[in-house]
Amino acid sequence: MRLTSETIEDVLDLVLVQAERSLDLRDVGSIDAYALLLLDLVVRHARESGAPLRVTWPESPSVRRWMTAMRFFVDVKVGLAPRPPEESTVWQQATCGSAAGACDLVASALAPIVSIDREDDVSRLVGSFDDRLSDRYPIDESPRRRFLRILLELFQNIPQHANATRDVLDPHGIAAMHDDGHSIVLAIADKGIGLARSLRLRLRLRPGLRGSPRLRPELRSGSSEQSRLEQPSLGQASPAQASLKQTSLEQTRLEQACLAQTSLSDADALRAVVFDGRSRFRDPGRGHELERIFRLVRSWEGTVVVRSGSALLYQSEAGGDVVDVAPFPGVQIALSIPRAVFGIGEAAFGEGGVESRGDPGFNEGNEEDDV
Repeated sequence: MRLTSETIEDVLDLVLVQAERSLDLRDVGSIDAYALLLLDLVVRHARESGAPLRVTWPESPSVRRWMTAMRFFVDVKVGLAPRPPEESTVWQQATCGSAAGACDLVASALAPIVSIDREDDVSRLVGSFDDRLSDRYPIDESPRRRFLRILLELFQNIPQHANATRDVLDPHGIAAMHDDGHSIVLAIADKGIGLARSLRLRLRLRPGLRGSPRLRPELRSGSSEQSRLEQPSLGQASPAQASLKQTSLEQTRLEQACLAQTSLSDADALRAVVFDGRSRFRDPGRGHELERIFRLVRSWEGTVVVRSGSALLYQSEAGGDVVDVAPFPGVQIALSIPRAVFGIGEAAFGEGGVESRGDPGFNEGNEEDDV
């Protein structure tokens, strides 16, 4: 069994739709970074909802090593049985790269899970991901600079947007990166307000008016300015009148847009952000980040996954579309960029990412955890 951007949806459906409280992951032989982050958030979401999951973790030692290298168990605060002394030695060697043949156990874990909480931390985290990729491979400078821009944009989105309403206890923005043997996979995820709620903030609503947009005082019904505009005038309208009339028309358009946005679906919001470059900010200079990233990764023949609420966009060389999925808060993104884009040589880790390898003498059993 492999946990990927497609099959992780089965896990979410089991937990979020069928309300299962137990997950049996014993047969999982491969996990990608995107699925790992969603599993992290699902475990946290269940715990915070007062119905923690009982999880049986993968039996494969190599998969457990990879999950540990990606700091999954640390982030979800799950403790596993301690490793035997001889296994600890192998682990240390594999981590530092000093044991030939052992490094493939964890070598694909380019950047373990990190939390993105504050905008002040973004530059440091971007530098860390850049260092890890550059230290591992002699990558070409041009794609490296573009990748840095992608990291910056996506990491900034979490502190800027994930809890823009200030009503999410812990949006828990996280990111990770791994090499699946064919592509560099960057995953970013949070359980914040999501794209639809973010876009609804584009037009702030005046409290108590049941969705009516906030009108400027001079344009409210009965105001002196509004009455003056409604009075017939002789000859050409004054510049002040023309300006207020134009503002009135703009407010009408804003009201129509606002009413439409109050029922904005997750699928429509996802399309608006990724394909049209919409943002919750009305400043013309804001927005378009995900649109540009989407176009760039697709120009590299990479794969893009964007999930928010009950909608998921999957786009690859074979095409793609927005589909309905089990509702889950926040935004989750995966970018799979071919290694060749960075000038990295032939695949080093085998097809399909971190595959299960039989490691004799190491089996931690079938522990179950209430998480």
